[in-house]
Amino acid sequence: MTTKVTKPRRHFVDLSLAFSPHPLTGDITVLRDKRAINASLKNCIMIGVAEKPFLYDFGSQILQMMFDMVDSSTAVSLEEEIKRSIEYNEPRVQLLDVEVEPKPEQNEFRIQIKYRIIGFEEVLIFTDILTPTR
Repeated sequence: MTTKVTKPRRHFVDLSLAFSPHPLTGDITVLRDKRAINASLKNCIMIGVAEKPFLYDFGSQILQMMFDMVDSSTAVSLEEEIKRSIEYNEPRVQLLDVEVEPKPEQNEFRIQIKYRIIGFEEVLIFTDILTPTR
């Protein structure tokens, strides 16, 4: 007789920061697993340092860097800041790669983050476009 022992899979649940009600239940929408982690990654990148109450070391300098020239040297600086922010602020992921591609014609940067959720085997990719909005 063979007994297979498995570890229960962890699930991650976060509240949606949009605070929009669920269409059927009226409760605040929750994000689960991949969607929760992707939202957290975006928050790590887009929230400035000292913007989060009581967590003054949370966040990144990305918003200040968005007004630099859209070129490869700024892209390298953005990559390093994204890596630093995610590794420091998001313990649920193992960061595999960060790529930032400058798009000077559109005045934006395209970012791609490859990561693995701790305890999961699947490699996930988060993409976003950073544009200065102020």
